Amino acid sequence: MSKFPEKTFIVARYEFLKTIRRKEFLFMTFAFPLFLAAIAIVPSLLATTTSAEDQRVGYIDMTGSFDFPESLTSEGFSVGPLGAKASTIEFIEYEESSEAREDMQSGKISSYLIVPEDFLETGVTELYTSGKGASVPGFELSGELSNIAIDSLLKDNVDESVLQRVKNPINLKMYNVGDNGEFSEQGIEEILTDFGLPFLTAFLLFFSIFSSSGYLLRGVAEEKENRIMEVLLSSATPTELLTGKVIGLGAVGLVQIVIWLSVIILGGGYALPVKVEPMLLFLALIYFLLGFLFFASMMAGIGAVTGSLQESQQVAGIFTFAAAFPLVFMQLILTKPDSPLAIFLSLFPFTSPVAMLSRIGTSEVPFYQIAASILILFVSIHAVIIISSRLFRVYLLMYGKRPGVKEILKSIREAGR
Repeated sequence: MSKFPEKTFIVARYEFLKTIRRKEFLFMTFAFPLFLAAIAIVPSLLATTTSAEDQRVGYIDMTGSFDFPESLTSEGFSVGPLGAKASTIEFIEYEESSEAREDMQSGKISSYLIVPEDFLETGVTELYTSGKGASVPGFELSGELSNIAIDSLLKDNVDESVLQRVKNPINLKMYNVGDNGEFSEQGIEEILTDFGLPFLTAFLLFFSIFSSSGYLLRGVAEEKENRIMEVLLSSATPTELLTGKVIGLGAVGLVQIVIWLSVIILGGGYALPVKVEPMLLFLALIYFLLGFLFFASMMAGIGAVTGSLQESQQVAGIFTFAAAFPLVFMQLILTKPDSPLAIFLSLFPFTSPVAMLSRIGTSEVPFYQIAASILILFVSIHAVIIISSRLFRVYLLMYGKRPGVKEILKSIREAGR
């Protein structure tokens, strides 16, 4: 093994091992995605493991036209794959509200309803509950009462088919028509896949890129500020240090994004009906690597030029803000992925990793646009690496006042001769 790759490998291994042992890295890599998965999964598990309590509900029908059943089954609500447990609601008729109130306070019933005489004019129904014991949620009972009202008012006046259609007037089915004229049904699974998954993947991609490149920025700035860089340069060249740091921290970010995507596939697929396309995952890894190389090389140059960690973070914040533009315009990208702004953001190297990945998840992006985006990123990475390596060589051991823009440009030209 030659001298150059050996030292580069040593630097890369050191940066990788040092970073994965950081508490903040371990927390963001494991605790953060588990927290997101818990938000999606725990409510579904609670809905299935928590025993549903049967309820006794009193009612006073002042119109005399309601036909309350003796009991009905409420299915509840659940988003997860296991569904919610059903509960039984038993209805008990009362003549006076005072009697119903006494029974509710004594715990015989959980709540009671009053249907006023002017119900046909106002549609108002009153629900009274007590803090003692569990009560049927108003939103859950509202749907059941609507069906009872429809049955009571229309069952003797219309056919059964008309009655059922009044209860469930619209069952909207959505279809997506492709460029080739073929169409496919768009249900909750497709909506979550087309809009929720691209946004989540793009957000995690953005976060992982800047988390990893941020470690590089902080490492270079701290080593320069603490004069550790002088010791390192006695054993390795600036190019070896830069290459080793980029490779080591790139591996850290790759591990992080793979873990996060695995959580999305396993946890999200369990909690929600999400279908993950393999091509989307493959391109997510490609754009992560390219995006990381672009921003990490830039952060290394910033860390070399600036004199302190605080100053480095302030300068880097400008580029971070520019890269966050796709998140600001995410609604436009997801709803109008072929708009001029969305196309521009998916080609501009600062925003292309996040913007292009979002467009790919929501529409059929032409292959030439994906190829152009990757090619522009490659060219930009090459240019940034050349500039950063020159800045690394010139300013790594310079301390004191930060050089101006003209001085930096002059140094880049002279270092290339």
